[in-house]
Amino acid sequence: MAVKAFDLLKNASRAPEIFRCVAETSQWLQITSAYLGFSKLAYPGVLHLRSGQCIHLEEITDVKTFWQIFLRRVYRVEASDHVILDIGANVGLFALYAARQAPEARIFAVEPFPATFERLLQTVSEHQLARRIMCLNYAVAGGGGIRVMVNDASPSQRRAMVPPQKSASGIQVQAKTLVQLLQEYDLNRVDLLKMDIEGSEYEVLMSASPDVFRNIRRIALEYHGDCAPCHKTQIFERLREAGFQVTWDVQDNLGYGVAEAVMARALAPAGEY
Repeated sequence: MAVKAFDLLKNASRAPEIFRCVAETSQWLQITSAYLGFSKLAYPGVLHLRSGQCIHLEEITDVKTFWQIFLRRVYRVEASDHVILDIGANVGLFALYAARQAPEARIFAVEPFPATFERLLQTVSEHQLARRIMCLNYAVAGGGGIRVMVNDASPSQRRAMVPPQKSASGIQVQAKTLVQLLQEYDLNRVDLLKMDIEGSEYEVLMSASPDVFRNIRRIALEYHGDCAPCHKTQIFERLREAGFQVTWDVQDNLGYGVAEAVMARALAPAGEY
């Protein structure tokens, strides 16, 4: 490989992530080089982690997703988490990471797109996690019923639902609301709600009542300012009204970002709530 380790490490802002990559896999140089755009990988391929886990790579966006979850750690998972909702599970990389970080957790992985859902099932099966990770083949939206997802050549991580007021051709998927999901599995406490649903986070969170949020301890949210009908500040205000405090928010110049919100009473010292 023409790119040397020294060339990669010159980017000081990425150094902690690169060191984590070294700790995660013996293929760290190839993965880091591909992620930073210095070289290309051959697809399909398999990324072997030192933990014994394997990740199937079909395209560069799989590498980027691995990097964001395992190395940049944009979603905080606590070892004490017992119930995790993974809404927008994609091919299962966050579910895989969460299962490792929170060994006692039950994980509900929600993914509506059929081909992507098959890859999610494969990830769970190959790692023998079916007892801990429940895979749910539907979308979470502002209302229940049938919705349409764009079916084009976009990477699986970028496939989105068509807004309900617009008509478009694509794949029809079943949609449920957040409250329907919580009620269906009798979830009266959720330690972590992770959400990455390509712009639909606005309709889900803005339509949810305060009762829906009451038993959610922490929300890890990817928001999409370049395709959304409203601004992130509206979501943040909604969460504050429900009792959350936004503890972390990183945004790029397109309005895309990742934020964490923690239920305020979960931040209080023991005995104060």
